[in-house]
Amino acid sequence: MIRVQRRTYTLIAWPWRVMSWAQAPEGLEFTLYDVLDDVVQPVVRGVEVPGSPQDAARWKVAHDACQDLLRHAEDVVRHAHGVRCKPGFMVDHRTVRLRRYGLMPGRKARSRRLFAECETRMRAAEEAYRPILDEIESRLARTPADPA
Repeated sequence: MIRVQRRTYTLIAWPWRVMSWAQAPEGLEFTLYDVLDDVVQPVVRGVEVPGSPQDAARWKVAHDACQDLLRHAEDVVRHAHGVRCKPGFMVDHRTVRLRRYGLMPGRKARSRRLFAECETRMRAAEEAYRPILDEIESRLARTPADPA
């Protein structure tokens, strides 16, 4: 049995609220399944899915690759917009250096183009992870619900 936990990956909203001209696309939510190790994470809850250790290793590699691609796409779009901090790292607004795009012509069009490229990268990562996602969800559907 393999223990998995469902997680949703979304763009972090903080810098895009500050930049009124940047329009982050809606609906960029991606479902990933973390493969949990009982030794490393014994108290984390998850769902038991039938599978072999080879399946668990394959799922973990696919999960890590997809998550890395999603994070890279977000890093690229954040860097191109001038945000100089890592996503998920909470910093004071004064310590983040945002480029001043107030004088740049076409900043909204440039932002839309950058987000379209980001969305394309994220959708490609999602399509690469889709076979593993379908396999895990089909096994979850066949697993009887635990009454306890």
